[in-house]
Amino acid sequence: MHRFATKALLHVWMACLFGLTVPLVMRGSDTAHAVVFAAGEGGIHTFRIPAMVATPRGDILVFAEARKEGIGDASPTDMVLKRSLDGGRSWLPMQILVRGRGTDAIMNPVALADPTSGKIWLMYCLTNRKARGEHRTHFLISRRNGGRTWSKPREMGASIKGYDDTFVPGPGIGIRTRSGRLVIPGYTSVEQPDFKTEKGMHSRVIYSDDEGRTWSMGSAVSIDANECQVAELSDGRLMLNMRQAMGAACRAVALSRDGGAHWDSLFYDKALNERPCQASLLRYAPGDASSRILLFANPDIEGAVYAEDRRRMTLRVSPDDGASWPVRRLVHAGPSSYSGLVSLPDGAVGLVFEGGEKHRREWIRFVRIPGDWLRADRKDSLP
Repeated sequence: MHRFATKALLHVWMACLFGLTVPLVMRGSDTAHAVVFAAGEGGIHTFRIPAMVATPRGDILVFAEARKEGIGDASPTDMVLKRSLDGGRSWLPMQILVRGRGTDAIMNPVALADPTSGKIWLMYCLTNRKARGEHRTHFLISRRNGGRTWSKPREMGASIKGYDDTFVPGPGIGIRTRSGRLVIPGYTSVEQPDFKTEKGMHSRVIYSDDEGRTWSMGSAVSIDANECQVAELSDGRLMLNMRQAMGAACRAVALSRDGGAHWDSLFYDKALNERPCQASLLRYAPGDASSRILLFANPDIEGAVYAEDRRRMTLRVSPDDGASWPVRRLVHAGPSSYSGLVSLPDGAVGLVFEGGEKHRREWIRFVRIPGDWLRADRKDSLP
């Protein structure tokens, strides 16, 4: 199914390059819009930090932080989940996966789905800044039956070689490489990072070669960079796409030839402008080794430093492993912030993002995007 979708989009790219109009027929190409979480639902003040994966049969799972008392980071928070069994058109009732006790915050979900077995892992951290500052406890849970029941949380610290308990997962998704390695992106920090300038934080990954039983912490990048996402390129290298604090007003990118143990070829991708914010990255049709298509989503604004103004959630497409990003498609012009991407079995793309009409934290919305809407010659609005 993934191979079908990839070949279809490559066919469209060739048509665009040579100025041809080639019809693309894709199953399930209708678009769905749905609010997954809304502020105030279930007595929860604010939902933030979505992470999304899909099962081989097309069930969609969206995880989020349920901030019970206020908007603020590291406030009392539960980890919650909603599932869709119909491609994102409707959503089952909310499940509370992990409850935060007292002032504890259950934060920064990173979901990782095995496209073959259907197994899903979820990594998260327990944070209590008043009690422990930037030191965290990390947990991993998993499931095999569509997300209905989950394993008991397993504390990860003792199983991570080179463990640094300042590690902040993602947020977003991890990946399983073609070699079978599990890779979870994130960042570590100094004892007291400067949250205003975002200095003192460094992106890196943890990885496992034994189905998540043991992990190793890879080297950190050399620049100030934090929230990040990882993708495997067509030649097997890993790409780390990072929110950076170097004043470049765009995304920072690093490449790894050894599965995330070390990073080289660090550069700033001026085509991916940002005002520092989390972003999502996805290799489209990851089951196809020949695919060079990458998808990227973030607020399409620009600024060297963090600011409250985040808007214009935009999806971009690269046909060449991120060397260029010729397609830019506006999804929501209003306030918007963190996001996640997923490939669906029928070739459609799922995008989940924070946003609203007046404020970027009113809801977390899912949008199902037909694959042919990503064509360079399409000028119409999202249906």
